[in-house]
Amino acid sequence: MLASLLLAMVTPVANGQETYTLNDYANECAGLIAEAPAFNCLDLEIIPTTVNGKVPENYTPKMACDKPAMLPYPEETDGQCTPYSRVKVHRDDDIQMILFCRRMYIRPADDPNFDSMEIIMHNVKSGSTCFFISKNFGEDPNGNDGTRVPPPHEVEPPEGQISAEELWATPQQVADHGCIYCHDSDPWMRTPWIDQIGELPADPWGFHSVDVGGPFKTWPKPQSIRTRGNTCVGCHRIGSLNTCQHLEIPTFGHQPAKMLQSVGQAPHGRLGARYGTIDEDPPDPFSALTKSYPHSYWMPLGNELPFTEWNLIYEHSVAELQRCCADHDAPGCEVAPIEGRADWLKRMSRQKDQ
Repeated sequence: MLASLLLAMVTPVANGQETYTLNDYANECAGLIAEAPAFNCLDLEIIPTTVNGKVPENYTPKMACDKPAMLPYPEETDGQCTPYSRVKVHRDDDIQMILFCRRMYIRPADDPNFDSMEIIMHNVKSGSTCFFISKNFGEDPNGNDGTRVPPPHEVEPPEGQISAEELWATPQQVADHGCIYCHDSDPWMRTPWIDQIGELPADPWGFHSVDVGGPFKTWPKPQSIRTRGNTCVGCHRIGSLNTCQHLEIPTFGHQPAKMLQSVGQAPHGRLGARYGTIDEDPPDPFSALTKSYPHSYWMPLGNELPFTEWNLIYEHSVAELQRCCADHDAPGCEVAPIEGRADWLKRMSRQKDQ
């Protein structure tokens, strides 16, 4: 393990060759957090796909639905309302881990093929966070067989099974997805789509740091944005990256602030829009139900407040956060690093010595 940790600190590219490999990354994450299990996608829980509160008789490509996936899907796929994605919370203790199998093409519920496999893992005590995603992200309509998804650290698979190296994206490919831009407030994003399973881990004020080596060192370091007495930050942090502001995200292009999308103040369909469509008329995956209040304002979670009451409680707080997102040095804005436990202890020690 020590050799892997040392190897993980080398420069990601040397002489045109990537030297921080999937095995290095997986072993480093296993040492900092935990080993991921092998799993069968069909054992995970189906994320519901409904239209105006009901399961439709048929699913069609590019359809609209009540709670679409918010991650942008490639244009050639069947869209963000493709049914039968699956997810499972593998652990939720000092170690938090979720397993994903995404559908981007319409297939029967029990079809073993999936279009993206993903793992998020997080160490609550240290804040270490890792993201894994398969090489195929909807580009191959045949998908990958999900009956045995290998753990990323596995070197030799059982006979006849796909290997970790074949399935999982390289560290550079994962880094190019820019996961930290959206997972900036904490490791876990709560959207209506994923919240339907009701089991997502939570660590809203905990330590959070992608503190592995290789290309992940180039990821920006998020900060926490708040104002005194702000009602929004009473439940969670507001990260300074794509939660806070419109950003150009690697792979996914220009995306609007998630904070505004969650309170109906960014045009629907834009979070998850294809690259280059942000300033045009992007595809609209939202059903009529979702466009109506209170469904269009899905923060706070389970919102059923009358609109006038929502405005009374949250409108000023959202405006204050927008002001501080635009200018971190504006009066009354409180900005602090979102970091791991080790860096937090160092910062507290320096402050104590000053």
